[in-house]
Amino acid sequence: MELSNDFIELMRETLGDKVDMMVEAIMREPVTSLRVNPRKKVDIEGTDVPWCEWGKYLAERPRFTDDPRLHAGCFYVQEASSMFLWKVLEAYVGHGAKVLDACAAPGGKSTLIAGWLDSEGLLVSNEFVAKRANILVENLTKWGFPNVIVTNNALSQYERLGEVFDCVLVDAPCSGEGMFRKDDIAVREWSLDNVRMCVERQREIIVSAWKTLEEGGIMVYSTCTFNHYEDDDNVRWIIDELGGEVLDVEVDGDWGIERAEQGGYHFYPHKVKGEGLFMAVLRKTKGCGVAANCGKGGFTPIKDAAEWLTNSSEYQIYENKNVRWAMPKRHFDQLQAMAKARLNIFAGGVQYAELKGRDWIPAAGLALSCDIDQTSFVTADVDKETALKFLRCETITIADVPKGIILVRYEEHPLGWVKNVGNRCNNLYPQYWRIRN
Repeated sequence: MELSNDFIELMRETLGDKVDMMVEAIMREPVTSLRVNPRKKVDIEGTDVPWCEWGKYLAERPRFTDDPRLHAGCFYVQEASSMFLWKVLEAYVGHGAKVLDACAAPGGKSTLIAGWLDSEGLLVSNEFVAKRANILVENLTKWGFPNVIVTNNALSQYERLGEVFDCVLVDAPCSGEGMFRKDDIAVREWSLDNVRMCVERQREIIVSAWKTLEEGGIMVYSTCTFNHYEDDDNVRWIIDELGGEVLDVEVDGDWGIERAEQGGYHFYPHKVKGEGLFMAVLRKTKGCGVAANCGKGGFTPIKDAAEWLTNSSEYQIYENKNVRWAMPKRHFDQLQAMAKARLNIFAGGVQYAELKGRDWIPAAGLALSCDIDQTSFVTADVDKETALKFLRCETITIADVPKGIILVRYEEHPLGWVKNVGNRCNNLYPQYWRIRN
């Protein structure tokens, strides 16, 4: 790996002679960390990430794809610095908040937010690129929290909702300096011109996100990059142009996190056990006066009870394109408002059932929901080899179970469905989720 001289000189402006320590750290092997699902707890051997109670550092990187618990949503592989979001939420965001993750794919920070809200608040996860939005849906479906809506929109389209969110996370597209240790493409594509282009794009996103934030609401701005143009300068711009007020987060001096001059926190790889991050927290001190611009339409509620979910009376069933969804009733009005605002909704609540021929059968998302009532189904616990065959969408056989729909589990964690037809089981795991290697 050969880093750009322009990058090194740019970082020298901030770090001085310590830039050599940073360059040396970037050349090392990446650190491996993950975060466990607080509602699908598993025992993971490792050391604690100090700023996130769900985070673990691992001594070495295993082959995660071959661990069925990953596919069951029991943990998410995430760079440790990004887990600092947990400290921000703990300080400023209540469990009942309404949160927008504006640039959410592939879902690392969204899964963390969902865990923090713990089914009380509402998480709206948006991704502009459709292919990445599908990956976001998969990861959030496996995480299993019901209070999540996933959309595929330009953030400017969210201005139609008006000022509705208590917290907005802008994990902005950036020049990716924090990815250098993992991604040679990020190294090759870095340039000062790209940095300037990123700043322009970041500010467009910030402005749209700011307009969706209630007065007194919190914006969390973050990048996986180090330079002052995309980090410190953007914080100053939010203060000067939008009237944002910088908020502090309690940080232990032993963690190696550096407070930025303008406000916010730098995670440099030569000081912190992680790949790198910048994160700042700002309060919106004055409303923008942006009114909602919603039309007619929305989803048609269905009177059927969500009998396959625990606390079934708390859910509203609705149908969209041959799929029935179960949305917590307390958030259904917000889902309707988003539909009436013509936002492109990929997922809303629990993917509950899908139409096969004339029959409604349990959907893949139901199996992975934290709120599934497993007593409603016949379950079959399988070993690791069989679980991996199932996750590759191969045919499996399960002894001593009746014909019909069976919930496949690994170490008591649901993975998905098969239909036992006697001499074999038809695999109902989604083809687009299957393990391919």
